[in-house]
Amino acid sequence: MEKFEKNGKSIPYLIQRKQIKNTYFRYRNGHLVITTNPKTKLDQILSFMDQKFDQFYEKFERSKQMELDHEITLWGNSYRLIKSYGKFSYEIISNTVYVDSKSDDIQKIKREIYKEEMIHRIKQVIPEVNRIIQLQGIHPVPIKLKYLRSKFGSYHKKNREITLNTFLARLDEIYLYYVLYHEYAHVLVFNHSKDFYNLLEDLMPNHREYQKDLKKIAII
Repeated sequence: MEKFEKNGKSIPYLIQRKQIKNTYFRYRNGHLVITTNPKTKLDQILSFMDQKFDQFYEKFERSKQMELDHEITLWGNSYRLIKSYGKFSYEIISNTVYVDSKSDDIQKIKREIYKEEMIHRIKQVIPEVNRIIQLQGIHPVPIKLKYLRSKFGSYHKKNREITLNTFLARLDEIYLYYVLYHEYAHVLVFNHSKDFYNLLEDLMPNHREYQKDLKKIAII
């Protein structure tokens, strides 16, 4: 297996030669599989990868985060997922999540678990968050939960409420703290100006490393 490297990033790839007309790019088991005609020159493939590198890399990172149906990630840890038929409920025992559901849609079941996990975890972290924000003159606002496709959270100025992406239940708890502080900073400073980041620095002094990490995480 080879690696295509650019701008400090790399994509492992494997070329398969078959009697086909076109060239296909697919992600399997943590690497890019390129299926192409025996006559296709390597330089042509590498040139195309170079031109489309950012798109290839984004899809590669996304593919690494995909879970199998019998796996679930909660708060940065991976678990086996075992489903039985019944009214929705779940229990975490050791490295396994046992879930009852009448649905056969595994992704829907996982999102139900994410939402329940967020409800429980927010109850645990909100006292500390409220203490910190009130030191900056920010009053707590209602928090809503929703599975979002494009962002980890948002502050609705008109309704004075925060919406959190339940996808956060897949990540380490520290990112829940970061998103909460980020959205609460918008209560006082609605844009992303210097004043906003100064306030966020007061709320969470080490926020920059978590902000940088989240930009690399694809919501799936």
